[in-house]
This record gives sequence, C-alpha cells and structure tokens, in this order.
Amino acid sequence: MGPIPVLRRWPVAAVAALLTIAAGGFTASAAPEDERPNVVLILADDLDAATTPVWQAMPRTAALIRDRGMEFTDGFAPMPICCAARASILTGEYGHNTGVLTNSGPVGGFETFRAGGNESHTVATALHDAGYRTGMAGKYLNGLEDDPGHIPPGWDDWNAGVDNFLYSGYNYTLNENGALVKYGLAPADYETDVVGAKSRKFITDSAASGQPFFWLASSTSPHFPIPPAPRHIPETRPTASPRSPNYQEPDVSDKPSWLVDTATARAATITATNDADYTNRLGALKSLDEMVAGIVETLARTGELDNTYLVFTSDNGYSLGAHRLTQKMAPYEESMRVPLAIAGPTVPTGRSDAMALSIDLAPTVLDWAGIPAPDRMDGRSLTGLLAGDTRWRTDFLAEYGGPGADGRSGIAQEQVPGTDSPLIYALDMPSWSGVRNQRYLYVRWYERERPLDAREYELYDLQTDPYQLTNLIKTPEGRSAHADVVDQMDRRLTDLLTCAGPTCH
Repeated sequence: MGPIPVLRRWPVAAVAALLTIAAGGFTASAAPEDERPNVVLILADDLDAATTPVWQAMPRTAALIRDRGMEFTDGFAPMPICCAARASILTGEYGHNTGVLTNSGPVGGFETFRAGGNESHTVATALHDAGYRTGMAGKYLNGLEDDPGHIPPGWDDWNAGVDNFLYSGYNYTLNENGALVKYGLAPADYETDVVGAKSRKFITDSAASGQPFFWLASSTSPHFPIPPAPRHIPETRPTASPRSPNYQEPDVSDKPSWLVDTATARAATITATNDADYTNRLGALKSLDEMVAGIVETLARTGELDNTYLVFTSDNGYSLGAHRLTQKMAPYEESMRVPLAIAGPTVPTGRSDAMALSIDLAPTVLDWAGIPAPDRMDGRSLTGLLAGDTRWRTDFLAEYGGPGADGRSGIAQEQVPGTDSPLIYALDMPSWSGVRNQRYLYVRWYERERPLDAREYELYDLQTDPYQLTNLIKTPEGRSAHADVVDQMDRRLTDLLTCAGPTCH
C-alpha cells in the first residue's frame, strides 16, 4: 500500500507509544484510531444543472469529484428555495414534515425549523452523538440573523453567517463558536475564500485528532449578487446567459395566471439584469472551484483523502430567464435540477440517471458512518445505487410554500440590506405542490391561497416537451384528453403530501 494509507493506519501518537513499549518503559496499549470514513459536503447556492455549464465552469471540481466518482445527472431539489432546501438536506425530510416550505413565516425559515424540533435530529446531531467531529462554515438557514448567537446542537465547530451581507461576499458577520466576528471589504474577506480557509483548518485539525469528521462547506456562491473574487474580476468577461428554448418564453398564455399577469414586467427584468447576473455567477464559480481544490488538497496532505466521501451539490437551481423567471421556487426543471457528484471509498466512477433528491443526502451520510437512518427520514440512502442496485424511486414530490400574505416570506428574505426594492415581491410566486415522474410533471398552484376548486393546474410531457412549453391541461379539450393521467398524478400527489418516512420511499 502507498504512504497515505500507512499514515492513516499508524498515527504519530501510536508510533510513539510503540517505541516507548520497545524501550521497556511503558506497557499499556495505545487506543486504536477510529477508522470510520469522513464526509465533506460542499454546498453551492442557487446553482442549477439545467442551464449553467457547471462542470465547464468548475473544471477542478469536475476532475477531483465528478470524474473520481459518480455523477447523478438527475439530481433534484424538491423544495427549490434556500431555507426549505437546506432544511431537507439537514434532516432527510420533505418540507411538509420539517414544516419548512419557504424562507420565513408560519411555514418557513429558521424559527419554524427550530420550533418544530428539527434541530434535535439533523445529520449533525446523529454524527456527533456517534463520535464524529462536526463542523460547518457559511450559510445555515434564512432567519438565523434574528438570533445571531444561536448554535444548534450537534456542531463542534460552528461558523455560520448571521446577516444577509453574506450574499454580497463582503461586510458580513460570522458566529464563530459563539463569538460574532465581522469581516470587511478587503480581498481576504471574500466569503468563499473564508469558507475555504475554515474548511482547510477544520480538516487539518480533525486529521490530527484521529477522530472521524463531517464538514459542511456552505459558501453563498454563486447566489446573486456575489461578485467574482478580486483576482478573477479581470478575466470575467461579459457573457450572455444561455438562450434555451424556454428562455423568455414568447407565449405564456398556458401558464398559471400569476405568470400571465406579470409576464411583461418579468421579461423586462430579465432583459435588464440576466446577462450581468450570469456573468457574475460564472466569475464567482471560479473561487468556488478553487475552494473545492483546496479541500481535496488538504485531505490528501493530511492522509485523509482515501477515507473521505466528498459530495458536491447545490441547495436548489435557478431559472436564468426560463419561462421569463429570474429566481428559483418554480416547479420547472431549471429551479429543481441541481448538480450532484459523489466520490470516495467504494464509490464507482460513472453516471447515474436515478432520481437523487436532496432528502437522500442525510441517510446516505449516516449509512457511510454505519448509523441506521431514523424511520422519520423521507429520503433513501444512495449507497445501494452506488453499489449497483437498480431498485429505486420513479417519482417524487415537490413543494413550495409561497411568499406569504405580506409577500415577505420567500425570496424577500434573501435581500442584502440596503438594496431593498419592491421589485423583489413581484419576482416571487404563489404556493404550489407537484409530482414529477419519469415522463410527466403535474403541478397544483395556489395550494395555500385558494380552495381546491379555485386552484390552477399544469401537466407537461417531459419526453416530448423537455422545456415545458406546452401545458397539456390548460384548455377543456386538453383536460379531457389527459383525464386519466391527471387522475393518476393527482392521486399520487395527494398520497405524497401526507407521506412520512418509509411511505415516502
């Protein structure tokens, strides 16, 4: 075997103890090092896999994680907004079970997550209780700024952003294990680089301790309006966003009424901002790519790489002008499709088209650590797929809780202070629930705003219409022609909206 596994098996302390025994001065045996695997989860923010050329923009990440392991080409975020998505990643549960379906209000945000008791059963608490050293840096849950001193249970090294300046990349504050530390405007304060430095330190310290570890590297890149790092600004040239067939969709008359009514204003916003936003996103991904490379280099230098699972993904996608939409939250492909690549011990190289969801990450991590997943987890461990098992889900539930009665519960919670604008409210959308299988997407709009008989519906055939341009049930003739499909999908949606644990599988 090579030198890295030898160093992993024989830490310095153990070697010193053996030398002492050989000298006759000490007879007690040294405690064996814990050989359970480490896990590093690298979480991007608002990085879609439908339009953005993720792997071209992040060649180091492609080489170090995707090409060394398994890429899930059908990775999805079923709750496609920041807080709801991150709640599902931490717990392995759908939004209707965490209670978090948006960023704030009675069905969203950090306070709802905490009040529902979710912080007592996260992937961090399970690993910590099992003897893992746990840590994170960057973005936690929207609303943490209302209780900046809070440190959730289960985290040994806590470095969470406590204000929305985190999205700007500068002038933010981190809660560093109870101390509120202010970062300024210097190049060294650039948020992705700070998260990267804390990642490298945590890995180095954990490797020296001999304790298995879990680390969450949670930069806000490439979430609007984070710019490229200063060193990348000169090479970041203006770039037009991809013009997919549904970009600035010309005819939205078959879409729900909220989009029909706001289509002109949304299109104007995209014309004014989308290309600049896309350019910044590509520039910001350069430093995120460097952060990933630094993490992998540190794992190799400390002898931990061969015993570490690396996961790269995003909390949710991003519309980038599809259907005249600028943000996420939508049930469409651009909002829900996320990159997902996993490398590590026993992970084969290749690609999988299995529907892998963000709710699957927590049970997968626990599986790697040898910890049984609680029955309450709605997701399933991906380890079976990685081992070649072909038995897997053929559909999944998706949900969004809406912006709330005052319009502030959704993406308004992601505004950088000082940039508040009424425009942000117009960019949100009503609540919805939907079910997506291997052929169809079925969506029920106004779930929380209207009674059942006043809701609006969409059905798309993804085989013939992958860009979701034609709502098959907008007209009475369409509803009649697809009545059987709608009945089947609606019954499945009703079942999934009340599922919990194994019944979600």
